[in-house]
Amino acid sequence: MKSFVYCSDLHGDKQCHDSVAQLFKFVDEFKPDVRIFGGDLFDFSPLMRNADPAERNASMEADVEAGMDFLSKFEPHHFLLGNHDDRLWQTAEKHSLGLIRDTAKMCIKDIERKCRSLKCKTYPYDVDKGILSLGKINFVHGFYHGVTATKRHAETFSQSGGLVVHGHIHSIQHASIPKMGGGAGVSAGCLATTAMDWNRAKVNRLAHETGWAYGYFSNKSWACYTARKFEGKFLWR
Repeated sequence: MKSFVYCSDLHGDKQCHDSVAQLFKFVDEFKPDVRIFGGDLFDFSPLMRNADPAERNASMEADVEAGMDFLSKFEPHHFLLGNHDDRLWQTAEKHSLGLIRDTAKMCIKDIERKCRSLKCKTYPYDVDKGILSLGKINFVHGFYHGVTATKRHAETFSQSGGLVVHGHIHSIQHASIPKMGGGAGVSAGCLATTAMDWNRAKVNRLAHETGWAYGYFSNKSWACYTARKFEGKFLWR
């Protein structure tokens, strides 16, 4: 039996500093065997396809520095790229301007160099290759969204009798599904602030919650819990 912690959706300098501090306190106490970061380490909003002129002209320096600083402190063993992180990889491959492609490639090299120094394995944002399997648990960043996201992740990615843990939707959800051997899903919440400019008028934001997932796994079984705030304090016991 081994222990794990899974956290996700930092979004660089849009992080919730209190939640991140509590995560580090938890890691110090829990001492997990495996540390997993589930994606969206950076926000990269200027790289959005539908970014407006003001967003496109915004600096990403603070975003990148915050993400890299978190990597150094959390020291994950596994890093599953999220859809926001993938914007940089897509820019490096597909942008029409060579200078921007080259700059994106340089930033990717810095991230990969940091991960190598931490002995952290990275996974692409991909439904086939972006899956980390540990015993009966599959970890992904997340590909579905909405109120049924965790159920749909469990239907798609959980093994028979297993669990899928994901991020992406910024809320904490639990789901069990009826199938041979059973299956379940857990959404781990986020490490980002839950109130941003882009989601101020989105009803889904009302369900956003900071937190992380942790637990135990073996080849035959698993146990998973979520750390979340209760009356202003994080609970994980």
